[in-house]
This record gives sequence, structure tokens and C-alpha cells, in this order.
Amino acid sequence: AGASANPLQIYVEIGAYIWVLGIIALFVYRLISILILKRELKSAQLIEQNIFEARNLKTPFVIGLIKPKIYLPVGLNATERSYILLHEQTHIKRKDHIIKVLAFLILSVHWFNPLVLIAFMLMSTDMELSCDERVLEEMNKEIKKPYANSLLSLASGRHILNGSPLAFGEGNVRGRIKNVLN
Repeated sequence: AGASANPLQIYVEIGAYIWVLGIIALFVYRLISILILKRELKSAQLIEQNIFEARNLKTPFVIGLIKPKIYLPVGLNATERSYILLHEQTHIKRKDHIIKVLAFLILSVHWFNPLVLIAFMLMSTDMELSCDERVLEEMNKEIKKPYANSLLSLASGRHILNGSPLAFGEGNVRGRIKNVLN
């Protein structure tokens, strides 16, 4: 490229370096996020099978590829726990924890394409809405308001972009509450 008379080759090579640096940056971000999360989860207590409870959590979520684990914050009442567990178990049954990691890998390679980012965000929202609807379908209709209150109180306040975990309060909380109440 240095000996070429065509400046386009130089721009393509520079673009390739920038593209690879973007991929590396996203993978490093994901790795650091998971390491920090794993460190925070060391104090979690096993409740049963794959369900853990941790004091420093604000929202329940699923993490793990082969043996996914459900992490719950301390202090949930029995009713809240039942529909939150159903929501998280639905993620596991549908293999959302695997699909989201694969989607993140695709997003990492195509980080420069805003349509891939939008698709990733819409996929995450669809996963959450679908699990919310499953909970409402399985349980009686009177849980709509308490379920919406739980979504509001357990909202993580930020969208987790690292492809994992699948958080109960993740994403578009306003849209999810409207969907639940409708």
C-alpha cells in the first residue's frame, strides 16, 4: 500500500485497522464487564439448583452459557420472586442467553453499522417483552400491576450492551410497563 499510486488503497488499509481496533475494543469491554460482574457475584448465596441471591444486585438476571444461573437481589417477596423466576426461566428455556451472546459477536464484527446496533437493541427489547407476556399468560391477570411495579422498582437504569446478562429490569422499562398493562 505504501508503494501504491492509488490513495484508495491507503484509506482501505487505515479503515481495516480502525475496524479491527473497534472489534478488539468491544471484546475487551465485554471481558472487563464480565470479570467485574463475576467479582461482584462471589458473595452470592445458592438458594436452589441454579438460583442465587446477592445483596449487591439491583435487578435479577441470567448469566452463563452452558449452565445458566439466575441471580436475584435480596429482599424479594414470595409473589415477586415467583414471577421473576418464571421470567428468567423463560429466557433460559428459549436459549436467550446463548442468542444474545451470538448477537453480540455479530454486533462486534459489524460495530460500524448502525442498523446492526438497532437490530441488537430491538432483539433485546423483543426478548424482554416476550418473557413478560409469557409471565402474564402463565399467571393470573391480577398480577399486571404488581408485575409492572416490580419492573419499575428493579429497573437497572441502563441498557447492558455487553451481550450478557439478561436482566429483568433491562431495556425499555416504560415500553415494557405499557405492554404489561395493555
